[in-house]
Amino acid sequence: MISRTAPRTLRPTLHGLLSLILPMVIGYGAPSSAQDDYLPFVEPLQVTQKRAYYNAAPAGQDEPLSVPSSPITVPVEVVIDEESRLEALAREKQQALSLDESAQDQALSDELEQFGYSIFNRSPSTFAPVEGIPVPSDYRIGPGDNIVIQLFGKRNVQYNLVVTREGKILIPEFGPVTVGGMNFDDAETLITTGFEQRMIGARAVVTMGKLRTIQVRLAGDVKQPGIYTIGGLSSLIDALLTTGGVAETGTLRDIQLIRGGKIVTRLDLYELLLAGKSDSDAFLRHNDTIFVPAIGEIVYLGGEVQRPAIYELQGESTLGDVLDMAGGMLPTASLEESLIERIQQGGSRTVIDFQSPGTGKNRSAILATPMRSGDVVRILPLEDRLDAVVLLDGQVERPGAYQFEAGMRVSSLLRDTRALLPGVDMNFALIEREDRQSLQSSVIYISPKASLQSPGSDSDYLLQARDRIRLFRVNENREDALAALRDKIVRQSTDPRAANLLELRGAIRHRGQFPLDENARLLDALKIGGGLQSGGDYNHGVIARTALPSLELKTLPFSIAAAQRNPGSEDNPRLKAGDRIYFLGEDSARSQLLGEVTQRLKEQARYGDVERVVSILGEVLSPGEYPLVENMRASDLLCTARGLSRRADGLSMQLSRRNIADDSLQHESLDTRELVALCADLHRAQRGALSTMEERAFRGRYNNETINPALQPRDQLAVSLRTGWSETASITLRGEIVKPGVYAIGPDETLCEVLQRAGGLTESAYAFGAEFTRQSVRDIQQATLDELHEQLDDLMVELSLSHSFRNDEKSSHEWGGKQDTLRVIQQLERAEATGRMVVNLDRVQRCRSRDALALENGDELMVPRMPNHVQVSGQVYVATSHLYDEDRSIKDYVELSGGSTVLGRLDHTYVVQANGEVLNLKGKRSSRKIARQNVMPGARIYVPINVDRMNPTEKAQSWVSTLAQAAILAGIVL
Repeated sequence: MISRTAPRTLRPTLHGLLSLILPMVIGYGAPSSAQDDYLPFVEPLQVTQKRAYYNAAPAGQDEPLSVPSSPITVPVEVVIDEESRLEALAREKQQALSLDESAQDQALSDELEQFGYSIFNRSPSTFAPVEGIPVPSDYRIGPGDNIVIQLFGKRNVQYNLVVTREGKILIPEFGPVTVGGMNFDDAETLITTGFEQRMIGARAVVTMGKLRTIQVRLAGDVKQPGIYTIGGLSSLIDALLTTGGVAETGTLRDIQLIRGGKIVTRLDLYELLLAGKSDSDAFLRHNDTIFVPAIGEIVYLGGEVQRPAIYELQGESTLGDVLDMAGGMLPTASLEESLIERIQQGGSRTVIDFQSPGTGKNRSAILATPMRSGDVVRILPLEDRLDAVVLLDGQVERPGAYQFEAGMRVSSLLRDTRALLPGVDMNFALIEREDRQSLQSSVIYISPKASLQSPGSDSDYLLQARDRIRLFRVNENREDALAALRDKIVRQSTDPRAANLLELRGAIRHRGQFPLDENARLLDALKIGGGLQSGGDYNHGVIARTALPSLELKTLPFSIAAAQRNPGSEDNPRLKAGDRIYFLGEDSARSQLLGEVTQRLKEQARYGDVERVVSILGEVLSPGEYPLVENMRASDLLCTARGLSRRADGLSMQLSRRNIADDSLQHESLDTRELVALCADLHRAQRGALSTMEERAFRGRYNNETINPALQPRDQLAVSLRTGWSETASITLRGEIVKPGVYAIGPDETLCEVLQRAGGLTESAYAFGAEFTRQSVRDIQQATLDELHEQLDDLMVELSLSHSFRNDEKSSHEWGGKQDTLRVIQQLERAEATGRMVVNLDRVQRCRSRDALALENGDELMVPRMPNHVQVSGQVYVATSHLYDEDRSIKDYVELSGGSTVLGRLDHTYVVQANGEVLNLKGKRSSRKIARQNVMPGARIYVPINVDRMNPTEKAQSWVSTLAQAAILAGIVL
């Protein structure tokens, strides 16, 4: 016998064994019929019983029960996984830790939906109405149910019986048995007991076969009200899920099952959804009515909770109850900062917060706050704020947040140099600190090196919670690295108080604006700037400070050398917000660096005031205007200008002072040697190189008004040139000279004297073709060309426009000539002046006073060999060079080059001789005679363009003539 509760996994195996064994026992296959039919032949009783048992085995309770199809087909909706609130919070927390705080407004970012109604949007498999489940013991049998009775023992047979409309089953050989309205357990006991009493040796097994269908009614606030035919084992929840469910206007807390006009059960779906309880669920019967009333009291719950939604109240009366329905608060929730928006009796709305008197921050009192229908509960997030941490940024191995402990110092956070990366600046770092009372950020300058070398000392600063330590690379752009902090400090500044910033300019490694430590001194600014650049001045510098509330600019001098000698004295001045520090370098641009300061000093001077500006002119290394700093004397101005130049008069200089009354100048001579000595002694005193006696003597001379007067606004110091001074000068001799090379020349020395020192010319020298160039002449020529270049575009535009007017009347050769003019212009634009001077070297060598040529620095003399050619160019058919023949005239050389072209003007031909002289035939009555003259070797004959043919406009003619003359002047042959 197979038990009704036997595992289903054993049934196929037992079935297979019986199908193999029984045919072997009885000798033939079993008949297919499972009913109690007699065989047409006589067989032994044992065989008959075994065959009947075989037939009954697969047809009894082991037969899988058929599942009736549901009258309503609900498609299963594919659900895409969405990011949960905890996953979203985790994604935000994956970012690097930061002390930056964001605004926490009271808006709810989530769209609130009614809780629980989403289960009716799809039919989960766990709620599908299934008929193949085991029949519960309290299942009431009714008309239409199938009851399967299986007998074994004395008789093996199976009966499939249907309950009639009267609630009876008709059992063969026994008659009708009333089972309608009975529980399944009672009906099973009745049937099995009856068979055992009436049939000796037989046992019965009773199971439920195909179940009946029933009709139920859905009414009230449901999505699809009406009458539905469902399975007999369907429960109240099954019916709701398979028929569309409750509308959003209906309640989920009081769903009523009405039977016979009475409410037999009330279903609270929240118990199932929130706690997994289904105690109030019930199996449906035929003609049951499911009624869904309208929704009851509701509250809106949003913000930092697990399930923000609109919840229906039933028995929940406090905020704690509502939070429990929402699954509790998120870790980021701040209950004390939350609030409730409530509708008052008059219709107006109000807000209940939890920090009012009497409530305070008592958590239990907050959770016990009574709720009303329509309340909007806003659970706000915690402040986006890190407490009890310190941050380490910059050039370190592990930047980020570290736990703060009382008594924590910089050294305890850095531990040792192994925590630092290579290239870190060990002399400077800063701590960014915030004041929670004033909400202001400030900085503290520190030295990582001093902190690690002396742990626990004053240089090893005590840290506070939320401090941020920033370490820098030596070559890092610090202005960019601190840009965000600088902008924060600018935003928190108040007018007229300047932002707590410091600006560094001049000869320092890192220039720009930086946050200022309120206790910072000059040497601290030097550290934040990374130190002076190579060539920086350790003895002189200027601090430009804006005084409050007058906003006037004041200038203060400083000496880095003196500050390093006495760090705690006034030599190392304290800095103030808005200070601009100028570090002077070893260059001549000091006055330009301070130009903004001097200009502002001039602009802020009012009527009756004198701008606090002084100037030093003449032979000093850095002349110009300088701000008049406090207690400035003549030697200080001389030192600031980097002292005298090598050409200066070392005996005296002149102090010019303007009389304010009549605006006249008064002049006073000062001893230059005394001022230079005072400048040197000042530098030694700043370094501490003077003894006490020497320093006392120095101070006496320094404060002497006669030797070193105190300067007044608009004073001028003028240093004249040394008498008889001349720069080192030289001339270069090249070519056919006995001893060519570079020769030093003295004042008023002549070319003849230098040639004599060089041994004169060689036998192969061509004195007539010597080229003498001078830099001053080259500058004049180049200036002339540059002036013409600025006007060339006008000429080219005019030529182009002239060609486009009455184009059909112009000859082709006319436009060709114009193209030649443009080519001349382009060549002239590319040309550079040579600086050549025409000299008669034969006369110069005679050393007569009337032929003397005084030399200048940079002069050059090139003496070539005797050339054997003459060059012909310009408007000839073949521009080339010809062998020199003393019997040939100018006209002969032109004819050898094919003669003049149509555009050439032979009567304007000119010759540039080898010595630079120009022989021009234009306007000469004897031009034909001159054309028959001979030329010297190395000459250049040039046939110009006929301007009349090229363009009839007078302006173009004058331009071409001017350009040609300029080219000749510059020593250029076009």
